[in-house]
Amino acid sequence: MLAIFLVTCLVAFAGYRLRSLTISGAVLTVVTGTVIGYGFGWFGLYLLGVFFSTSSLASKYRSRDKEPVDEIVEKSGPRDFVQVLANGGVGMATALGMILAPNDAWLFAYIASIAAATSDTWGSEFGVLAKQKPRSVLTFREVEPGTSGGVSPFGTFMSVAGAAVIIGASLPLIDISLAFAGLLIALGLTGSVVDTLLGATVQRKFRCRVCGKLTEKRVHHHEPTSYISGWRFLGNDAVNFLAIASAATISFLLLR
Repeated sequence: MLAIFLVTCLVAFAGYRLRSLTISGAVLTVVTGTVIGYGFGWFGLYLLGVFFSTSSLASKYRSRDKEPVDEIVEKSGPRDFVQVLANGGVGMATALGMILAPNDAWLFAYIASIAAATSDTWGSEFGVLAKQKPRSVLTFREVEPGTSGGVSPFGTFMSVAGAAVIIGASLPLIDISLAFAGLLIALGLTGSVVDTLLGATVQRKFRCRVCGKLTEKRVHHHEPTSYISGWRFLGNDAVNFLAIASAATISFLLLR
């Protein structure tokens, strides 16, 4: 247990030094990693590391080309504690479930949650670099890259790839069939689909009073934005959490 704690401290410190995490994000990473390590052992920590490392690389990839997207998305830059909780909180809950009521279904729910988090992150980070603009899942009209609820063929492909990377990384360490691995990839992709649907329908949206752009930010061009749609309490982090929770819940109910 001490070794797991020390490793999570080292990873969190590295994330902070590489500007992938804020101080609060690093602290919660230690908490999340320690609980997951206690519940699922080194495998759980390893899978969390695969998500964190690949997602950090994805966010830094062609970061200059993504600068216009920063005008739309609610948060950019290093992950704070809320973002860490949104992506790892469900995994921590499954680890607690394994500790309190051991069942292999908790393990697969954890894998599905990490696959969902990676799928959504890859779809977002790589999807904004697609040559063609995404389209709204509701109206099928073109929207600006980074708009919640927007999808593109390339972004969808990268969402599938993100889930597949997590399941592929799991295969050498757990004994499952390829068909079962395919099911876990589909469950991971489910989280990304739920995220898109929630983003298009109930996630809060604002409009800048200066430039008129649709945005997730409460302040744009140093001026308060105007609320236009969605549930006021439902921001991007909450949507991420609910999407990942949906993938983990479906997995647990199917496989328990």
